[in-house]
Amino acid sequence: MVYVYPLRNVNLNMTSLVGRKSAYLGELYNMGFNVPEGFVITAKAFDRITRNLREEIDEILSSVNLNDQVDLEKKSNVARNIIMKSDIPGDLKEEIESHFDSLNSPYVAVRSTVASNLSGLSFAGEYETDLFVTRDKLVESVKNVISSYYSPRAIAYRIATGDSSPIAILIQRMINSRSAGTAFSLHPITEEPDYVFIESAWGLGETVTRGMVTPDQFIISKHSRSIVNKKISSKSVKLAYDFDNKTHDIIDLDQVQMTSPSLEDAEVVKIANTTIAIENVYRRAVNIEWAVEDSKLYVLEVRGIRRLYPEV
Repeated sequence: MVYVYPLRNVNLNMTSLVGRKSAYLGELYNMGFNVPEGFVITAKAFDRITRNLREEIDEILSSVNLNDQVDLEKKSNVARNIIMKSDIPGDLKEEIESHFDSLNSPYVAVRSTVASNLSGLSFAGEYETDLFVTRDKLVESVKNVISSYYSPRAIAYRIATGDSSPIAILIQRMINSRSAGTAFSLHPITEEPDYVFIESAWGLGETVTRGMVTPDQFIISKHSRSIVNKKISSKSVKLAYDFDNKTHDIIDLDQVQMTSPSLEDAEVVKIANTTIAIENVYRRAVNIEWAVEDSKLYVLEVRGIRRLYPEV
């Protein structure tokens, strides 16, 4: 049985195996969009890794009290520790490390992706993401992301929704972004369809997606493909990786960089054009996460604007 697939080999017919996030990125990769190379550890691998642990974990969680945060966190920690102390089967470990080696990259991002054919479910933020993971930390990172299936928020979410979809693990070459952020193929507030709305900040995109800074904002006309409005904010910090200490650091910005645009106008238009192209592929409004590294634009994620098109 194949437990790991290169990203270039996955498509929408494999959503229940590789997850919606991976499936769409695989499709975009093969359409020529600039998606970081990677591979997917499938839901079947997740099942194999957790199969002999679930009875013990389910017993622990059977009496969890969602109204008692202390109880929820305590039982979550016990469940996660069971995962972290377990061993990934040797043949699966070798398969994962072999795919890592094929990327020819010293660092990868390790992300979860819900493996379900169901539309309309949003697990954003429920499971963990590890960034700048090296080969020697890869297996531990995979177990950490798998264990986040039993985080307090994820446990509560699954109990509330009745959904118990497994997860797959998406591993991609790490993009050490100079700037990163999000883009919407319509205005997210007014829902005007004739504009692309971009938010951007320095460093890694988590500063935008986690609300760590007030990002720069750009509005682009789809008709003229030109910037019709820009708002450059005072961005006090950026999130970056310290290669010497192997840590993610929040770095204070000097006054010049703080008030400088995190994107050049040409980059803004390029992001807008990419967002429009993806919208045209799926024929629906989309929200993308993107990053710029060495002046090159990468698409990191695509999803439907949930209240309009939840199935992307």
